[in-house]
Amino acid sequence: MPIRGPVPVKLFRKEESEKLKVGPMTITVFEDGSLTENRVSSVLLEVPAGKSGPPMHWHRFHDELFFITKGTMTFVTPEGEVVAKEGDLMTVPPGAVHTFKNASETEDCACYMTATPGHYVDYFRMLAKATVEGRQLTSSDTQHLMALFGTFPPEVESEP
Repeated sequence: MPIRGPVPVKLFRKEESEKLKVGPMTITVFEDGSLTENRVSSVLLEVPAGKSGPPMHWHRFHDELFFITKGTMTFVTPEGEVVAKEGDLMTVPPGAVHTFKNASETEDCACYMTATPGHYVDYFRMLAKATVEGRQLTSSDTQHLMALFGTFPPEVESEP
């Protein structure tokens, strides 16, 4: 049911927001979908110099937008690498095979990321919980967690 009547706005302050540690990345959760009826979520991804994000993958159900707020982020696709710099926006629709990395050896990078639907933030929470105290996930563990959120390695076909 749609929200009716006056609805308050909410300001999320970075220093008061939920922080997740996933491998070398820090993920600050601003909106987890709870105020948007899971239509959208938003996080800040901070990637240290020389570090990579997740393995190559694609999403069956959700869109991602990455707005670069610091440094440069390299997006890797089957077609090649795309370097996005501060102020650039990368759109990743469902079915697009991708990953990202910070190719700089000296400068950290950060991006503001949105996901629709919003519940995808729970994937980050599950990863953070599974890797607490530096625990390394196996490839099988990672694929299992990804599949729970409609996310698959490139070799999984997008159509049955």
